[in-house]
Amino acid sequence: MQDRWISWRWQVAQFLEHRWWRRYLRKQSPAAYLAAKDAYWQRLLAQLEWTIVPGHTALDAGCGPAGIFLHLRDRQQVTALDPLLHRYASLAIFSRDRYPEVRFVQSPLENLGSDGLYDDIYCINAINHVRDWAGSMDVLTSVARPGTRMLLISDVHRHRWLQPVFRLLPGDALHPQQHRAEDYRRALTGRGWRIDREVLLRRETIFDYRAWVCEYRP
Repeated sequence: MQDRWISWRWQVAQFLEHRWWRRYLRKQSPAAYLAAKDAYWQRLLAQLEWTIVPGHTALDAGCGPAGIFLHLRDRQQVTALDPLLHRYASLAIFSRDRYPEVRFVQSPLENLGSDGLYDDIYCINAINHVRDWAGSMDVLTSVARPGTRMLLISDVHRHRWLQPVFRLLPGDALHPQQHRAEDYRRALTGRGWRIDREVLLRRETIFDYRAWVCEYRP
């Protein structure tokens, strides 16, 4: 029953995600937005003390229409994964042809399967959008080799008592997964990831926006 509830929430979230982008971009210049987004990625990586290693193979897991592939495309060998790539094609900010260096894969993260091993994994504001949270964490681990670095960023619940409420009620319809920071720490270390840094990027009333800089050390 719980699995069917999560699956239904995931389908609703996928529908709402595309609508959210259309509304958000309605009055914005595509060129200005993409330039601002690229600058944001640069600031974020600097804040997290993340060094881009040229030539590394990289996975942008849950890339959306303007993921970190924007910033990495001419420096790393990027695979950009998202289940909604076909819908993002209707947005003025996104076209696969604009990024010939990037390999795009239309698929949910849980279904990535054996896609080779990556030097760097970026999963930014995506892991709480998946249908199967534990399965997606397993997939991120399965495409890592010893020494692979991962940048994982997500909203997390601040208050323990609100987490089960949000899991039962659609209070956060865009995010079918509702977890706390301790859930991420446990999931990462239990799969062989060493957490080098955990950074609080933003604090709100209900959620924290947190980043984990990790290295795979099985």
